[in-house]
Amino acid sequence: MFNKKEEQKTRWMKWAVAEGGTKTANRLISKFLGVVTGSFFGAVLATLITAVVQTIGGFFGSLATGQSLKIPSKQLIGSVVFGINAAIMGWLTVFVFTYPGADIGVVTFMVTASIIPGAFLDWIFFSHPLKTRQWLGVIIFLFAGWAILDFPGLAIFSNLPPWLGWAIFLPLLLAINEAITQAQGRAKLRPLHPLVSNFWIGLTTILVSGIALIFLIHSLSQFITLPLAYWIGSIAKGIIAVGMISFKLLSYKWGGSIALKKLIMHSTYLVSATLLGAMFYADESLTFGKLVGILIFFVAFIFTDDETWKYLILKLKSRKRFFKLS
Repeated sequence: MFNKKEEQKTRWMKWAVAEGGTKTANRLISKFLGVVTGSFFGAVLATLITAVVQTIGGFFGSLATGQSLKIPSKQLIGSVVFGINAAIMGWLTVFVFTYPGADIGVVTFMVTASIIPGAFLDWIFFSHPLKTRQWLGVIIFLFAGWAILDFPGLAIFSNLPPWLGWAIFLPLLLAINEAITQAQGRAKLRPLHPLVSNFWIGLTTILVSGIALIFLIHSLSQFITLPLAYWIGSIAKGIIAVGMISFKLLSYKWGGSIALKKLIMHSTYLVSATLLGAMFYADESLTFGKLVGILIFFVAFIFTDDETWKYLILKLKSRKRFFKLS
């Protein structure tokens, strides 16, 4: 049994798991919306509805916590660029599932693999060259991806499924947004509160998605035919997104380290999304390759993410010192 002190030390882990769980729920709903709408118009509209809910949540959340929505111009520019990327990611997140055979487990793996382009962006913009261990992690990541795709032959590259082609952009966009967050965190400016950031990102997403819908005016007839479940699902995505931010805040508030928190959250996300995707959707299955890929993912993530590696090595060394002393 844990005492109260031990419970407080591990409470952040529960919030990290909860964040991974909300991401999984978001992914499951995204597939549902993609299947229901079957169009790019529906994907953009769902993103706009989700962003409206996020913006409202960010606005009232900022007011409730006493945060000012007025932010420095550099922070605002970063949030706007983040929001543009978030809008495109929102479109693709739903649009990939308009194609038959689009697999939640595979798409989720590709999103979690954003650590690869993220490491390269860190090298290019923050002068942190990749170590030999990180290069090895990249290779292991590629092998994990091959396993999750169920060990396909080289012919897959000449006949890449359309949904997989679109999904390739997701980790790159996510890595760019992570780089923006990292740059904002290192800037000598007033720290940007996540709820305030969420308001500006959501507002930008609304504007970008609104402009996109103007160009898709020829598809407006679909607006009338969309079922009630589509609207409920889109609103639910927005509520879940606000929940993700809350759980992220709580995990750090209760002492979660950035490194271990990322590993726990991404692991929860990948495992639960793969399992539940196979459970809820008849066109998905839990293959041997997926199980192997998930196991290899843990190794690849630890090798590639420098913060996670340093954290685990430090813990291992401290344990060795403890056993020597005892």
